[in-house]
Amino acid sequence: MVDEEFEIIPVNPIRRLEKRIERLESYSVEDPKSIFKDIIEIVRMNQQIVDEMAKSNDALRVELSKIPGKLEELITDMRQLIAFIKASGESEQVGLDPNIMKPVVEKLEDLVQVNKTLADKNDAMMELFDELNKRLKRTTTPQPPANIPVLQQAKPPIPVRPPLPSQPLPNNVNAQKQLR
Repeated sequence: MVDEEFEIIPVNPIRRLEKRIERLESYSVEDPKSIFKDIIEIVRMNQQIVDEMAKSNDALRVELSKIPGKLEELITDMRQLIAFIKASGESEQVGLDPNIMKPVVEKLEDLVQVNKTLADKNDAMMELFDELNKRLKRTTTPQPPANIPVLQQAKPPIPVRPPLPSQPLPNNVNAQKQLR
């Protein structure tokens, strides 16, 4: 028995190599014209690509040369637009009649007064809450001594809320103090 090595390999790469070798063998020394034809064809394709690149490069240069002029036009148009906006704004400012804005100013003044009264009422309410809080702290019972077991400690009484006033709150703090 002869010791031969066997190996499993894919056939496709070997077939591609065989075809390539056949093509190379077909370019024999006897037929150098076919090799030169292929080389000339490759040079022609390369020259066509170079020509197309040169044409597209020239077209790009032409388009790029147009950009500065168009930018100048854009800048000029923007300046005209800004001048137009400024002129229209100035004409509107000059044409404003104080009588037109008078109702708006009056409404704003009314809103300011309403806000002031609300702020005063809020201040009075805060003072009442502070006073109520102080009263509640005074009415709470003191804690039992620590030596008494927890089960025997008395629960503090639940504070009773005073009834809410039926009249609206006065506008300022002095009126609140007069009510007491």
